[in-house]
Amino acid sequence: MARHGNSRHVKRLAASGYSKPARKASTYLVKPNPGRHSLEDSVALLALVRDKFGIAANAAEARKIIGRGMVEVNGAKVTEPRYPVGFGDTITLAGSGESYSIGIARHGVIGVEKLEGKKGSRMLKVIGRYLARGGSQMLRLHDGSVMKDGKGAGVNDTVVLSGNGIEKVLKFEEGAQCLVISGTHAAERGSIAEIKKGNASSPATVTVQSGSGQFKTLVGNVMVVGA
Repeated sequence: MARHGNSRHVKRLAASGYSKPARKASTYLVKPNPGRHSLEDSVALLALVRDKFGIAANAAEARKIIGRGMVEVNGAKVTEPRYPVGFGDTITLAGSGESYSIGIARHGVIGVEKLEGKKGSRMLKVIGRYLARGGSQMLRLHDGSVMKDGKGAGVNDTVVLSGNGIEKVLKFEEGAQCLVISGTHAAERGSIAEIKKGNASSPATVTVQSGSGQFKTLVGNVMVVGA
């Protein structure tokens, strides 16, 4: 019988542009597990260790490094090679103590920034709210995580995390500094000039004022990064 289970690899030519794989290096690329980030917006930890950090020559070496607990994602040791990593995550290499922030680069591909010893706060976009059993207000964040709201964050706001709690909330409003996280203008920064609500026939949009002029994009493509 044919195998119908979840595939563990994806062809490089069909892989998401976010992962920016070397298309002709080999036929297949390790596929991240489902959950947390979407498949289109994530990279398997193994591929990150091998291809972006360059601390492993091949997949076997990367599996050993990860399996020994030498890689932390957002402060927690991860031993699963296919663990999905994406925008907003922080990676720490236990051997060297170096930390990296996973961001977005031009054309919507993964960006990796070395933190140079500084401890960066994590910023996550709120994509939903719901009322949990017991009356607790919960937030759904863009990395797939859920956390209790204690600061009055709304949908499209950004929460700045310190440890396991919310340090502050950056409101999605006109005048706020923003980063475009997907779409044609990915990686561009600017300020929100206008927010236009959507309706049944057209989606909600944002007009962004950047150094090169104004442009319009979908609300879902924009994340607030400063007041």
